[in-house]
Amino acid sequence: MSSNEVRYRKRGHSAWITLNRPEVLNAVTPEMIGTLGEILANARDDDDVRVLVITGTGRGFCPGFDIKVFRDMDLDATWRLADRMIEVWTAVRTFPKPTIAALNGVTAGGGFELALSCDLRIAASNARIGSCEVRINQPTTNGSSYLLARLIGESKAKELCLTGDIWSAGEAERFGLVNAIAPPEEFEDTVQGWADRIASRAPIAVRAVKGFFERGRTMSADQAVQMEEKAAIDCTLTADQREAFTAFLEKREPRWSNS
Repeated sequence: MSSNEVRYRKRGHSAWITLNRPEVLNAVTPEMIGTLGEILANARDDDDVRVLVITGTGRGFCPGFDIKVFRDMDLDATWRLADRMIEVWTAVRTFPKPTIAALNGVTAGGGFELALSCDLRIAASNARIGSCEVRINQPTTNGSSYLLARLIGESKAKELCLTGDIWSAGEAERFGLVNAIAPPEEFEDTVQGWADRIASRAPIAVRAVKGFFERGRTMSADQAVQMEEKAAIDCTLTADQREAFTAFLEKREPRWSNS
């Protein structure tokens, strides 16, 4: 699935979504958000896709809304666009398979929030990353105050969001905002390596673990123990569990059937 402004390709068991408006650093439009939602639904239902990567073309990952489009909207259109963006960014956050934000360049505003919605973030060494909304009289949205505080701690989250500052990739890695950085010439291969490593693990168990973190935010420790125990028992009933034991005894890599 592809379009001029959002491209989609599969590489092994990973799928790459690429925002493709490089002339404006991949600033989003209503059409882009709609296309992204359709692609997410397609990848969600594709059993061959085990890991989803979201990245951008050119010098930017995404700076958020295209202000030239946003500025001319009336209130009703603004509300509709905001609601649709929340819907799609939430679909990224709750995507049942692991997601990686591949931050190839400038990451700000709604693009920053999109990156926070992913499970992991890998940045090119020349990427610049920050919230920035307060610079244009907007607050953070899409739950970013909630997500960012849990990712890097409340004090640093407040610093980033209240100042509208931009961090270098090195600063973002130091404070735990990104998982890894790579030189631009090695960036795509580095991201693909992470995707391949995750995709090589048992997909049923990986989906369960991802769900633990999402649902566990509203659970007690005892409830989390029960949730994990049930998932472990469910995994023992799968064909992949039998394959895992057989592969271990035969000293080979498992061949996952996702069943």
